Amino acid sequence: MSASTMSNASEASWPRRNYAWYVVACLTIAYALAILDRVSIGLLITPLQAALKINDTQFGLLQGMAFSICYSVLGLPLGMLCDRSHRVSVLIGGLVLWSFATIGCSFAATFHQLFVARMLVGIGEAALVPVATSLIADYFAPQIRPKAYGVFVTGSSLGTAAAFTLSGLFLSWADRLIALVPVFNGMAAWQVVFILCGAPGLVLALVLLVSFREPKRHGVVSVAQGFSLGPIMALFRAHPKAFATLMIGTVLNLVCVYAIVGWFPALFIRAHGWSAAKTGYALGAVGLPISTLAAFSSGWVIAWLMKHGHRDAPMIAAITCGCSMAVFGALGCVVPSAALALALYGLNALFVNWNISAVYSGISQITPNELRGQVMALHNICSGLIALTAGNFIVGFLSDTIFHQAGGISYALGLVFLFFGLCAAVLLAFGRAAFRDAVQAYSERQAC
Repeated sequence: MSASTMSNASEASWPRRNYAWYVVACLTIAYALAILDRVSIGLLITPLQAALKINDTQFGLLQGMAFSICYSVLGLPLGMLCDRSHRVSVLIGGLVLWSFATIGCSFAATFHQLFVARMLVGIGEAALVPVATSLIADYFAPQIRPKAYGVFVTGSSLGTAAAFTLSGLFLSWADRLIALVPVFNGMAAWQVVFILCGAPGLVLALVLLVSFREPKRHGVVSVAQGFSLGPIMALFRAHPKAFATLMIGTVLNLVCVYAIVGWFPALFIRAHGWSAAKTGYALGAVGLPISTLAAFSSGWVIAWLMKHGHRDAPMIAAITCGCSMAVFGALGCVVPSAALALALYGLNALFVNWNISAVYSGISQITPNELRGQVMALHNICSGLIALTAGNFIVGFLSDTIFHQAGGISYALGLVFLFFGLCAAVLLAFGRAAFRDAVQAYSERQAC
């Protein structure tokens, strides 16, 4: 059989390329909406603190722990469900739940009620990443997969930029909407923002319901019955250093990512005197094009590195992100000029999403198909319990207890970026050789 015939036969075993990219586009939009619903609260810090009488530490808990408790705890069961059931149904159910929960945030009258609503958002969003990464792995051949993951990661950039831009826009529209639209009568501006952020997810759920198809699973050796951790523990024991450094190192990077999302708006509002609307427009205008470009490029960079013999390409990408956090991220917090802080925010945005692409590509390189959803779910657990909780709580705690002077948020944020970015880069560099060995072992297993 000729090489071209073999290539065509291999290509025919995968779903049609145009439909596969349609699936990625929809998953990217879902990711964007998830990030929008998760982080839009960051720009609402001033009205929420006034309305619900909460301090910075409590606000950090609302952004982090309230979301991450259920997001993390349910991650592994949902990952197992993803590996053993109809993934599209799991995705649609999660999307509907987190969209309604975001709308429900608008009806919270106390800190505790808002905490519960944020927990429900976390339950719904816990399904997205395990399902999406598993679906993409079955829609694209391995040599194209990093590019698909790179596109999917743009959802994070789009969602973050949309959270800043649209929240600012919705805040500026709120008074007019309250006056003109009967359903908003009597509401506060922050309540309108939550409703407008949650509604698009319900529309997307209908689109997925009528257009998504479950793909054939590729490379499945066996699927365990019941909820057993035996197979995944055996995988980790085979390559402990590779999995530990990839997962923990990228989670440390995510501490910085969540600190950006949760507290960078407060930096401009408090340290530089900007309004919430102006902050949202500026962060969105700078972050959207740069982060989207970075997310697209991350997959292509990883694919290019792999093509040129770097089996540890995901580790290299994640190390670059950690270095960027420690340099551009930390400096952006402490410079005296708002314009310079915005420029450094843009420079850091060039590399932020390299970390997420590294996670998806790295896990797919060293994990069998039947365990990918579970490994990704375990990463989500770590990112929720450590990164999302710590990234938001530590900054709020430092601001309340140590850097409580005017503008103290600058030093709290800068310290988090410097410490966690450096730790991530060092740990990931330490694990490069072990990751290369794990890739080689997985390739040999697939060839048998």
